[in-house]
Amino acid sequence: MSSAGQTTPAPEKPSDVTIDRLVLDIPGLAPAEAKTLAKEIGERLSVAGLAGEHARVGVTLGPVGGSQRELAARIVAVLIERLV
Repeated sequence: MSSAGQTTPAPEKPSDVTIDRLVLDIPGLAPAEAKTLAKEIGERLSVAGLAGEHARVGVTLGPVGGSQRELAARIVAVLIERLV
């Protein structure tokens, strides 16, 4: 309680992000690579501070190049843009 008799609001907790299904349609991506990419995407989304519910979000990227970390960063950037 503050001195004026008002309660101090609790600090906001980070939001949980739940991904029920992540579908990657990337030709030539091996299952192990897809698993690593999905984990990287999840880790990046978990620290992005997103909130709210989104039933379905689709993302289409142009030609894919670079490392898996770069690809994950591109996917997350587009997801955040659509979710905010």
